[in-house]
Amino acid sequence: MMWSPVVAVVTPFDSRFRIDFGALGAYLELLTEAGVRSVLVNGTTGEFASLTVAERRAVVEFCREKWPSQLIAHAGATAAADAVAMVEHANDHADAVAVIAPFFFAGVCVVGVEAFFDQVLASGQIPALLYNFPRHTQLTLDPPMVGRLAARHPLLVGVKDSGKDRSVTRAYQHHAPGLQVLVGDDGLGARISDLGFDGVVTGAGGPVAELPVAIAAALTAGDRGRADQMQARFDHYTQLRRATPISDIAFVKAALGARLPGFPAHVRAPLDQASDECREAIRAFMRTEVSLDAHARPPQV
Repeated sequence: MMWSPVVAVVTPFDSRFRIDFGALGAYLELLTEAGVRSVLVNGTTGEFASLTVAERRAVVEFCREKWPSQLIAHAGATAAADAVAMVEHANDHADAVAVIAPFFFAGVCVVGVEAFFDQVLASGQIPALLYNFPRHTQLTLDPPMVGRLAARHPLLVGVKDSGKDRSVTRAYQHHAPGLQVLVGDDGLGARISDLGFDGVVTGAGGPVAELPVAIAAALTAGDRGRADQMQARFDHYTQLRRATPISDIAFVKAALGARLPGFPAHVRAPLDQASDECREAIRAFMRTEVSLDAHARPPQV
């Protein structure tokens, strides 16, 4: 069972664009203090497409050493053999894997995508999530295909749906009713039970992780008012993120600088990091409008 909220972890880089494991360790400590129980590493937010297989393995091993709770390792790749290798590595180091659809090739058919997932999932010995992210893969995971895969692979336990079409999300539930469905939408946390979904994965919420944690805790306690209050604060942060003309990944790294002084803002090409002026504006916003303590109680502003 995947614990919600799941926080997708960034991969910090030093000024020479090497993985900064010191900064990564500090970030994991921040998430622990915020009450996060489940993280996803090497995902989109973690810039997996800019990491080598060796680097991805190193990130998983480091996080396994430092992270005390549920660790989900993203194992997706365009080459099925690379994805299989990442799953086999995760078998020994993670609690679960996530696998995105193969990307780059245009107009691939369901038969080919299904064969890819069959090959990758067959190598797993731990629970697995399929990862739907049409914006980046240019394809939507076919709901009947997901149902067929779930019937053949008992360790397939859920779907991480970062698409925007909730009719597709519901179709996953219809065709594979035993799977957990986690949505990648920071605006849905307080309404997740109303919508009938099983939880959320936040890609940009790491710098304010106390907020999605507080939303989930309030819902568990039956306190919808507090959940809505915390959601409003999270939405305020999201509004700035969406209004800032940089990638979500660059934004998150800049925002983390307000929580962890010295946290590096570097991103690997082809992404572009936030300018000094942009970073300062983000950090000022974090300091004055979404300051947080370890118990998700932001001051009134």
